[in-house]
Amino acid sequence: MLPNNQQEVLEKAINAIYRETGLRLEIIELEKKDQQFGIDAILCIEGYEPLQFAAEIKQWAQHINFGAVVTQIKRLPMRGILVADYVNPNMAERLKKEDIQFIDTAGNAYIKAMPLYIFIKGNRQPHIEIQKKEEKTRAFAQTGLKVVYAFLCNPELVNAPYRQIAETADVALGTVGWVVYDLKEAGFIIDRGNKRNRRLAHYQKLLNRWVETFPERLLPKLLIGEYKTDNHDWWKNFNIEKYNAYWGGEIAGAKYTKYLKPEIATVYLPEGNINKFIAEARLYKAEHKGTRVKIYKPFWQKEENYNGLVHPVLAYADLIATGDARNLETARMIHEQYLTQYIRED
Repeated sequence: MLPNNQQEVLEKAINAIYRETGLRLEIIELEKKDQQFGIDAILCIEGYEPLQFAAEIKQWAQHINFGAVVTQIKRLPMRGILVADYVNPNMAERLKKEDIQFIDTAGNAYIKAMPLYIFIKGNRQPHIEIQKKEEKTRAFAQTGLKVVYAFLCNPELVNAPYRQIAETADVALGTVGWVVYDLKEAGFIIDRGNKRNRRLAHYQKLLNRWVETFPERLLPKLLIGEYKTDNHDWWKNFNIEKYNAYWGGEIAGAKYTKYLKPEIATVYLPEGNINKFIAEARLYKAEHKGTRVKIYKPFWQKEENYNGLVHPVLAYADLIATGDARNLETARMIHEQYLTQYIRED
């Protein structure tokens, strides 16, 4: 069942586009049961019925990870459209540049589906009350995100004893129980009445949710600092494993896909090794031009060896969080090469 707040956004956006253009959008299906893509609704336009849209509904759209929204809509199995509470002029231009169609409750819209072409921006956010932002479940709070990440990296972990899950995710034992409970309630874990007969469901939808929330709720808490270097290629022959550290972001993307030329270095580094790392990498905090280096604390227990790279799930999330077109393309390649193996039909 589509949450009430999302359904309200959809109905108000449909009414707004009719008010602005005279076009009637019709709902063909709500919450299409597609385990891989998790489509919120299927829409068509009256008089143009062959044109159908898979809707991704977002409340508080301006505060959502832009790269995550673009990636989600581009991955839909049919023509996608963002249905939002409000799209400001800047976001409207960015969405149009990425060729992401949208409608909002203010009557702003971008629809490019021959023979239709509509682009409306600048309508002010309407003074209407839509139900409060969906309550944050504990599974997507700061600590819960660490457990969800562990499940995304290893879906079979949901069958492990809670103590093992806690050790893997580096959280307190009590955290695991309420995260598992929340994921069950949301349909992301299916439990057939046996603690050893749990399984992860709707992997792609869960991945989307984690990628949206990770940069806002967990990543900022992990930041050690931002640095600079004058040597753009410093990372190429640098032994990251010597410091029990990992390449994330663009460097991980480059190494996983052989496609990207990194501009910003992302490092996940234990705090105890920070001084030695900075000295040997010749990094500094001086305020002048140089290659940027972002250093974060790892939030997981070391289990698998990815040759000094973060798990593909985290590399994917780091790249999407930038919203940069070249990084989004690299994230798509990582998804196809490393993450599709976890997605299955239920």
